[in-house]
Amino acid sequence: MKKLKRVLTAVALTMAVLTVTSCGGAKKKNDSLNLAMKADIVSMDVHKTTNDYLVPMNVFDTLFEVVVNDDGTTSIKNSLAEDYAISDDGLTYDITLRDGVVFSDGTPLTAEDVKFTFERILTLPESEQTDYAMSIEGAQALLDGTADELSGIKVIDDTHLTIALSEPFSAFLAQLATPSTSILSKSIVTEAGDDFGVDPEKTLGTGPYVVTSWERGSSLSFTYNTRYWGEEPSVKNVKISLMDGSTMDMAFQKGDLDIIDLLMVDSAIAESTYKTKYSDDIVAINRLGLSYLMFNEGIEPLGDVKVRKAIQMAVDRQSILDSIYNGDGKLEDGALPSGCLYYSDANQGWLKYDPDAAKALLAEAGYADGFDLEISLDSDSTDAVKNVVQIIAQNLKDVGINANIKNYDHASWLELRNSGKMPSFMAMWTLDYNDPDNVIYTFFGNQDNTLIRSDNYQDEETIARVAAARGIVDPDERAAEYAAIEKKLVEEDAVWVPMYSLKHLFVKSDRVESFVPQWAGWSDIYFKGVTLK
Repeated sequence: MKKLKRVLTAVALTMAVLTVTSCGGAKKKNDSLNLAMKADIVSMDVHKTTNDYLVPMNVFDTLFEVVVNDDGTTSIKNSLAEDYAISDDGLTYDITLRDGVVFSDGTPLTAEDVKFTFERILTLPESEQTDYAMSIEGAQALLDGTADELSGIKVIDDTHLTIALSEPFSAFLAQLATPSTSILSKSIVTEAGDDFGVDPEKTLGTGPYVVTSWERGSSLSFTYNTRYWGEEPSVKNVKISLMDGSTMDMAFQKGDLDIIDLLMVDSAIAESTYKTKYSDDIVAINRLGLSYLMFNEGIEPLGDVKVRKAIQMAVDRQSILDSIYNGDGKLEDGALPSGCLYYSDANQGWLKYDPDAAKALLAEAGYADGFDLEISLDSDSTDAVKNVVQIIAQNLKDVGINANIKNYDHASWLELRNSGKMPSFMAMWTLDYNDPDNVIYTFFGNQDNTLIRSDNYQDEETIARVAAARGIVDPDERAAEYAAIEKKLVEEDAVWVPMYSLKHLFVKSDRVESFVPQWAGWSDIYFKGVTLK
């Protein structure tokens, strides 16, 4: 009996030690991340959106990926592509895929999936990503329905393919490193049918996470994909809740959120609370985007370059940056934001705030008494943008231009802008891929592009130069030509008022060791870029 009693006592002590350890001692690490966003996604299918990249960024992979260097610049490294080579003429990309990569259900990744992905971009009726495949040989024929397959992609074997372009396009590699070109599984997408992008259980990729639930209008949840081919992330589970800015603020300060995006909260609270109380926990990245005030050259008197240049000089950009954004950014004088490939320092510093010179130039153009100008405002704009437009309107009135702000609901604003009839508007363009092509061609590469941005730029020779610049293979030649085009567009032809690029500020909680924001400065983040303590 005594021996049995001693055994039972030892067992009891062991259980007690285990209980203490599990409850108050060496606790299991909490590997969950809690985040918030303001608006729900519309689709998890990357081909059906140009906005909802949260799921594609974390559930799918691309052939290449962008990394942020220590000096703030970016570079492209291999992802699903293990190796690649580009022909001397810039027309053919020879790609070898990583061996052994599988989708989260175990389906092997093959070169056929890559071909399927780009064919789907072109043939899906609801596709919003056709631009990312149009440079491939045979894309137009497939888009038009005169071909059954994309002739420019040849599958050699399961891990080897070639992509031929219809003409050289040096930004193609950068496009292959964006969420827009996430690689999908032919078999998974085909079997899922209409449920792909809607049902989490049928929306599967090769990325580090899978979506475990999507509660419409409420939350999104993710968990680690144990079949992921890459480095295991620190974060294993993620819950993203939908909240307005004030609720988000309270949740973070209560400890219910691990990272908060300061673009989502009131700017006054961001300045008074977060930049003081949490100053040591702020994570900042230069937003790879440019804010601008666009002119419609098809509406008089904006067709007069002297009028456009007068408006450029009339806007007090530094005052706006300081008063609305507390100086968290820098003035930009061109078409490309700081951090963009081939950014030209030589095109900076020429634009000065000079209302007297603006008045003189207006008088020279025959508008000494000014004129009426509508600034069209999207009612969905942030409070900061609305305040910026108010200041711009006052700046213009100070030089005699009767600037009136007209509010439109978002759908009406887009319809008017895309019609080419919007007189002027304030907007920001954030790069989808880090190349000057993503700005300069998008806005000025052809007449259709200038129309849907309500710019209606008239110089056909410069438009042709922009289109031709896409095919320049030599990096030095590309840099020189884009700098020259930028100078022509913004300084000489005054296509818009270049405003500023902004810093994107996040605040991390005590649970977060480090956090690398998305390279372009989007609010969507890569969960694998978060390391927990």
